[in-house]
Amino acid sequence: MYGERELEAFVAVLDCGSVSLAAERLIRTQPTVSRQIASLERQVGAALFRRMPQGMVATYAGDRLEPMARDLVRRGRRAREVMSGIVQDERSFVAAAPEMTSVLVLAPFIARGGPISDVVVATPAETYDRLRSGADLAVTTSPPDSRLRSIRILDLPLYCQLPSAHPLAAGESVELRDLLTGPFLTSGVGSAAWTQIQRAAESEAWSLEMASFGADAPIVQARSAAGHGPCVVVEPPRFGLVSKPLHHRGAPMQCALYASWERTHYARDDIRAVIDQLADFVADHVSGLHEKAALRSA
Repeated sequence: MYGERELEAFVAVLDCGSVSLAAERLIRTQPTVSRQIASLERQVGAALFRRMPQGMVATYAGDRLEPMARDLVRRGRRAREVMSGIVQDERSFVAAAPEMTSVLVLAPFIARGGPISDVVVATPAETYDRLRSGADLAVTTSPPDSRLRSIRILDLPLYCQLPSAHPLAAGESVELRDLLTGPFLTSGVGSAAWTQIQRAAESEAWSLEMASFGADAPIVQARSAAGHGPCVVVEPPRFGLVSKPLHHRGAPMQCALYASWERTHYARDDIRAVIDQLADFVADHVSGLHEKAALRSA
């Protein structure tokens, strides 16, 4: 079995490109790191690095070992964190989430004492993959895989946000049919907002050719404020935009926020308890964000 300190040395040399920089990062001596790499190479039965002008470069064997080594190092660290929490009766977990979910939902939950020690940021499409590489729970608007345990913790209204001078800003809400008659913005293809718009438009055979996309909510909101058309988001308004509920045939359009975890996770009951806490928190917190934004714009 490869030793954890040897694997840590291997990963550090990969990341730093030299034994000396890896030793500084690990707070070890250079000879110690060299011995640990040599020991790992003896166990593997092949050289793991080539010395090149640009530094230490992984061999074929090193490339093959890299993902396994990173996973083992990460699991070793996580095991120490978990056992320390058990002994001290202070359980905490790592969550995976898209950036805006991390900022708007998870960070405030942590600030209120929620038992999450870290958040791994990923795109909505990649969030569930992080459950296989160290995260304990995933929070995102993408529908979960059937192999996971999952809870729908909140329904998020879709908002049409636009400058106050825009003709669609006059009403209490914005109808999807009216939005689609001109240029509008939303987050990238596959986002929760776009998925709901696409489904509704396709059911009516309405054209979506006027849509354009941004990387995330702040960007599409900024472009909307600059005059590129209304935007559709779930986040509170920015840049002086007014926010109107987006409706389809008079009914509010929504997307769901899910929290998911592995069915076989060693702490699945504790994770479920954390998610119940999170669900209680977000029910008030998210609506409060929009209410505060509305008061500021009034």
